Amino acid sequence: MSALYLKHFDLEKSPFQITPDIDFFFSGSQRGGMLTALLHVASHEEGIVTAVAEVGSGKTLLARLMISRLPPDISTVYLANPCFSRDEIISAISRDLGLSGQCTTTEENLAGLHHELLRRHSLGQRVLLVIDEAHAMPPESLEEVRLLSNLETDRHKLVNIMLFGQPELDTLLQDRRLRQVRDRVIHRFELPPLPKDEAVAYIDHRLRIAGWRGGRLFTNGALGYLLKASQGRARRINLLADKSLLAAYAEGARQVERRHVKAACGELHTDPASVSRFALPDWRLWATGLGLAVPMALMAVLMLGWLRGTPIVPADALASKMPVSSAVAAVSRDGLPVSSPEGKQSPAKLPGSSDGPQAFPAYPVQAPVELRSDHDPVRVQAVIKRTENFLADKNSRGYTLQLASLPSMEPLSGYIELIEKHVDSSTIFAHDRTYNGKSSVAVYVGQYASEQEARRALHQLPEALKNNQPIVRTWARIRQEPKP
Repeated sequence: MSALYLKHFDLEKSPFQITPDIDFFFSGSQRGGMLTALLHVASHEEGIVTAVAEVGSGKTLLARLMISRLPPDISTVYLANPCFSRDEIISAISRDLGLSGQCTTTEENLAGLHHELLRRHSLGQRVLLVIDEAHAMPPESLEEVRLLSNLETDRHKLVNIMLFGQPELDTLLQDRRLRQVRDRVIHRFELPPLPKDEAVAYIDHRLRIAGWRGGRLFTNGALGYLLKASQGRARRINLLADKSLLAAYAEGARQVERRHVKAACGELHTDPASVSRFALPDWRLWATGLGLAVPMALMAVLMLGWLRGTPIVPADALASKMPVSSAVAAVSRDGLPVSSPEGKQSPAKLPGSSDGPQAFPAYPVQAPVELRSDHDPVRVQAVIKRTENFLADKNSRGYTLQLASLPSMEPLSGYIELIEKHVDSSTIFAHDRTYNGKSSVAVYVGQYASEQEARRALHQLPEALKNNQPIVRTWARIRQEPKP
């Protein structure tokens, strides 16, 4: 029906179709960064990755765009409807890779698939399995997919796995039967709803892609009503915007008004007032909740300090980098211990852990320091040299965390100064490399003997180091990356 108003608004194609179209991809609200991270993981990592988003938030479009941008040496198996039984899902994957599917048992299917994966690996090809709507998978089928991650050579896994699904996927993975699947997840991405400013930009972006060349097509009143009704979900925005344009066209109007959006909401049985009641509770409820929350939070903080026998460091002292007395064990804003003034570090522990030896290396963090205005090239060269020596050692294996990929060496000194506030400087690595034909400087932190230790350290990273969505990397893969 949207084709009816194209000529009226001088549009070249439908701007708000709900079927995924990669031409309309909107990179705002973390979507561009998530796409980059998924492409990186697909090309380098070896394990299971999950991407979670509410219904209609754009995860299918993100998955398809990622697949379209993968290098030619990666073969993709895309399952849009994963409601297969345990026996059927291996057959479906085999058929997608071009196997005949004449095997009669699951064991024969798995053996044939293993042989095909080995053949592709010998030709320098990688295989990526992408499962959409993974939250709908039967647990036994998901466990069967997990077994594919066991197929490997001496140094490399033969297939990477990405699971895209609604938040129910997290609930599914909490099933005790799937604890081995959960343990293989090396990274989890979450696609948030569009906030108001980003949603306005999203609407304008789609209109421009569709050929709109005028001023604002939706009035402020129309946008406010539409965004309240859609709750920031991309598919809902598309539905309401499409029907609003149709309502304006029916009136012969050249601009979408609030009444047009209201008519569209009525057609879709959407009541913005009811949405507003959930989004903005009665002020008396806020007042009551706040009146209870403040004293309870204060009591909890005081009790926590008393139980630990440790004075609480005021947040404003940390924010202003005020010196902490040597008699006080410093605690960072992220809840992790920081180094004492004597330079001795307290071991980082997970909640509920004992005082005994940890099964994984504690993530080192340091007390906040002032950011120096003068960048020290000697320190940068030390990091580069450390990395070169480590990569030159063919016996050095294991895992690390990639914090960022910088466009050049110029910002490296400033970035090192930033992360040295949170980690031991001796654990920082950096080198220039070529990725997807472009030169960049990758920055890493930590050395871990196992994937589990690296994932645990990833979760313990301070929030300040999670802005670029760090990922687990293998030193073996890093060593294989070409130099510029």
